[in-house]
Amino acid sequence: MYYDIINRICFFMINRSQYDIYQRRQDRMIVNGEKYISMIKGMILIGIILLSVFLSSFTEDAFASNDKVIRSKDDLNNSDILLGVGQGGAAEQIAEKELPNARLMYYSNTDGYQAVIQGKVDAFVFDRKQMEFAISSGLMGVRLLDENMDEQVHVAVGISPSSDVDDLENKLNTFIGELKADGTLDDMYDRWVIRKNENFPDIDLPSDPEYIITVGTTGIVPPYSYYKDSKLNGYDIELAYRFAAWLGAGLDFKVYDYQGVISAAESGDIDCIMADLNVTPERAEALPFSDDLFTETIGIMVRNENASVPEYKAFEDLSGKRVSMLTGAPFEELVKSKAPDVAEFTYYNTMSDMLLALKSDKTDAVLTNSALAQLAVNRNSDLAKFPEDLNDGVFGFAFKKGDPERDRWQEAFDSIPNKKILEAWDKWTGADDSIKVLPEQDWPGNNGTVKVAACDTVEPMSYIGPDGEIAGFDLELILLMAKELDVHVEFLELEFSSVLPYIESGKALLGNGSIIVTDERKESVDFVEYFPASFVLVVRAEDKEGEIAGFIGSIRDGFEKNFIRESRWKLFRVGIIVTLLITVLSVIFGTLLGFTVFLLCKDGNPVANYVTRFSVWLIHGMPMVVLLMILYYIIFRNLNISGMIVSVIAFSLTFGSTVYGLLKMGVGAVDRGQYEAAYALGYSVNKTFFRIILPQALPHVMHSYKVQIVTLLKATAIVGYIAVQDLTKVGDIVRSRTYDAFFPLIAIAVIYFVMEGLLGFLIKRIHLRMDPKRRKPEDILKGVDVHDKD
Repeated sequence: MYYDIINRICFFMINRSQYDIYQRRQDRMIVNGEKYISMIKGMILIGIILLSVFLSSFTEDAFASNDKVIRSKDDLNNSDILLGVGQGGAAEQIAEKELPNARLMYYSNTDGYQAVIQGKVDAFVFDRKQMEFAISSGLMGVRLLDENMDEQVHVAVGISPSSDVDDLENKLNTFIGELKADGTLDDMYDRWVIRKNENFPDIDLPSDPEYIITVGTTGIVPPYSYYKDSKLNGYDIELAYRFAAWLGAGLDFKVYDYQGVISAAESGDIDCIMADLNVTPERAEALPFSDDLFTETIGIMVRNENASVPEYKAFEDLSGKRVSMLTGAPFEELVKSKAPDVAEFTYYNTMSDMLLALKSDKTDAVLTNSALAQLAVNRNSDLAKFPEDLNDGVFGFAFKKGDPERDRWQEAFDSIPNKKILEAWDKWTGADDSIKVLPEQDWPGNNGTVKVAACDTVEPMSYIGPDGEIAGFDLELILLMAKELDVHVEFLELEFSSVLPYIESGKALLGNGSIIVTDERKESVDFVEYFPASFVLVVRAEDKEGEIAGFIGSIRDGFEKNFIRESRWKLFRVGIIVTLLITVLSVIFGTLLGFTVFLLCKDGNPVANYVTRFSVWLIHGMPMVVLLMILYYIIFRNLNISGMIVSVIAFSLTFGSTVYGLLKMGVGAVDRGQYEAAYALGYSVNKTFFRIILPQALPHVMHSYKVQIVTLLKATAIVGYIAVQDLTKVGDIVRSRTYDAFFPLIAIAVIYFVMEGLLGFLIKRIHLRMDPKRRKPEDILKGVDVHDKD
């Protein structure tokens, strides 16, 4: 007996020695192969990054030869036109109806903007206010047609038919009705959408609410729902806070893509949707909607053939430069608050003189308001708008300090419908000069004539028109007020610096001319505030000699905009943690699940094998995103379970089925003689499996196991469909705020690459610890009585 045991051990050790030699060769091949593959992947990634950065810095040149110049909406109704639309929204249906010959392509809003810039589509049809917000926030290379789509879109709150909040629809409609009646809803729209004021008001929620209302939103549609300083911000977010406070409830947000937020409401995962949600017939079949919040105009975005890249792109670039402004415009401190190292301020009497000085290098930047800046850039291809605004403000008509007439004119202004004001704005800032005519003073004028000090050099607000007569947006609003007061108006044509002195001296009742209200000016005169404004800088366009500097500068500016500004790196940090947490938990639970199922099936249990084969077939045959959404919206529909837990469950099922298959393959590769040898040595069935078979099977599958973990890591990119803020979702959020496709996407690719390397290194260390050739003889012979002489 003793000699028989020795012979068997020697036989096992010889086989093991041969296996060690083979395994060492395989390990060297695998390790060397992995090194080469990692090097190649790294070189490819770096090459893609450098090439993408280089090409992205010359985007304008790429479209210089494009012969499709879109002048009007009619140019789009052609079978040669690729028209981008937001999938599932009202813009898609309007485009199909009004432009039936165009070929439609489907994008999210930010992807649609980039598609226009990159020439993937000829135009993008979407909410005009969102596109205006994007352009004013620094989106370059595009413009909006003056013409819009004919049909308007209704925006409302989507209501879950499965909400636990009693009578939610009536409560929402009552709440919205109250906000409309007291003017709060109009004020919110004016602040967020018209004036682009991003300051969130203080709204107190109850400290001990009876219940929580869950609001679904998207976080990617500024100015309605977007992230600022890593927090949700915007019109819809304020609306949600106000509604929760009105209900006396707590508030919880869940962030989805548009594809997922409707399903979440249907399943009862959220109580309502506040996300600039268009009311469409298809959506109305799935969900009830509240009363309308407002209506949207659908605009048309096309490439700007004359788009210019600004010479200076960040405030620090203005260090040591000269900044000019109109005489009498006291904004030096405002400029210094953003660019403290400006070398000199210079002053000019007219806008045209300032722009001439800018083009002739006598100054480096011109301070003006947004309306004048946009007109100047549109008419001068060698000028560009500075990417960042200095400050938000409001235009005002000036009255002598303490003059009671100001209150009468304020009442007259308040009586003008907001729609008429916006129509006048579109008229005077548009490209069609033929319609830029002031209304006739055809009312009786029984209350006399008033004199108005009007600056004559600030087109489109107040300027001398082609017929030699003064005209402009300011003047039309003054005439609308004068008609309400039944007075006639005499306009006094002046330079900007003379307007306020004329009012203070009593030579004119009121003054206009693109005057922005400031605290300093309020000390001298009173104002009727009439339209939102912002202070901006106009600079020279970048010339071709600065391409290399522009290339390097674009990298620096892109990094600052996408990661540093508003602490956006915190969003990426959260995304990384969520992605790793889902991956690690899914690997742990999936491995345990797969191993447990294999143990139940390995001895031939027919029921366990049938159930397992069916489950593996079902899971492997279903796209991962479908499995994820079935679990979230159907299986766990009535359970209050987070999207992250559902993600872990879904990926654990998928990974568990993969582990089960790997174990079958690995164990099947072990020779049946190993079982016989183990049984002859006195091993039980379980000890045979765990001490003899499994250690030999694992090296066969560890490399595939590592690959599957990396695959799982990348597969988690779809969890944004069920309101999980993973790394990919964070990229979408940042892109929606910066309108920059390059840096967020490259950052995500690099981060995934690093995480893949770290996980690969960890699995490799585990693999080495399990290597059979590292096992000690006493571990191999554990349980064998080598001293048994019988």
